[in-house]
Amino acid sequence: MLITIGAFDGFHNGHRELLKICSRNSNNNDWAIISFSPYPSEYLGKVKHSLFSLNERELIRLVLNVPNMFILKFDESLRNLTPLEFWQLIHKKFNVDGLVMGSDFHFGRDNSGSAESLKQLAISDGINKIFIADLLQKPLYSSSLAREKISQGDISSVNKILGYPFFMMGSVILGNQRGRTMNYPTANLKFAANKIVPSFGVYSVAVLVNKKFSPGALSIGNNPTFKDVNELRAEVHILDFDNNIYNQEIIIFLLDKVRDIKIFENKDSLIAQINKDVQECKKIYDESLRDLSTKNFLDKARYFYANKNLTPDIIDL
Repeated sequence: MLITIGAFDGFHNGHRELLKICSRNSNNNDWAIISFSPYPSEYLGKVKHSLFSLNERELIRLVLNVPNMFILKFDESLRNLTPLEFWQLIHKKFNVDGLVMGSDFHFGRDNSGSAESLKQLAISDGINKIFIADLLQKPLYSSSLAREKISQGDISSVNKILGYPFFMMGSVILGNQRGRTMNYPTANLKFAANKIVPSFGVYSVAVLVNKKFSPGALSIGNNPTFKDVNELRAEVHILDFDNNIYNQEIIIFLLDKVRDIKIFENKDSLIAQINKDVQECKKIYDESLRDLSTKNFLDKARYFYANKNLTPDIIDL
C-alpha cells in the first residue's frame, strides 16, 4: 500500500498536493493516509485548538475521495518510538510498498526523523516508490496560518488556504430565545472543546440541517448590546427555517465575514442591522454556490454526512 503520514489538520491545499501524488502513483487506488488522534502538536501542548475534529476529518476524507485513512492513537508509547521503530511498526502493520511525504516531514522521538531519513529506511527495506514533495515553496499551505486567519475572522483567506469552506459541526442547545422576540430565531451551538472558533463577528454561512442546505447568519460573540452574557455565544439564524432542532447536530460552513460585533443603542437599532446582515448573508450564500468548486464540495459533504459513519476507529499500536 502507498501511504502518506501526517497530522492532516485541515487537508489544506498543501496536503492535497500529497493526496494527488498518492492517487496518481498507487495501484488500483490502494493508498492511505496515516494520521493521529490526538494531533501530536495538541498532545504536546504546542497547539490549543485544532482546525477539525476526528469526525470532521473523516467527512473531508470522504469528500476528497481518499480511499483509506488510518488513525493511530498518539500517546507516550508512540511518541517515544525512535524513527527506526516507528518505521518498522508502520511498514509491518500496513504492508507499505510506497511513500509520499512533504520535504518538511518529521517523525519519531523528538521529531528526530526527517523525510530523507525515512526515505533511506524505506530503501533499506526494498521500497523504491518514494515521492518527496517540496511544499516549502508554497507558504499559503499551512495549518498554523489557517488557524491564525480563523482567529482573526479572515474566512476568505482561510477558505483559500483550505481550498474549501471552513466548517464546524455543532449540537443545537437551548439559549435565551431572545432572537424570537425580534423575528430572528437562532439556534445556539455547542462545539467540541478543542475546536477552533472564529473571532467575534457576523458571518455568512451555509447550514446543513435535515439533509438540506440553507443560507444562514452566524453570530459569534457575547451579545454586548444586552450586557447579560459573559461567555462566548455562537448562534445561527437559518433563513426561512423554523423547525425544532434542539439536540440535533448541524454543520455550519463559513463563507465570509460580514462585520465585527458592535454595541447598538437600542433593540430597534439592532433589528435594523440584523435586517441588513441577513440580506448580505443571503447575497454571499448565493454567490458562493455559483462557484462550482464550492458547490461540489458542499454537495458531496451533504451526501456523505447523510450516508456514512463518520466515526473512524482509532488504532492502538
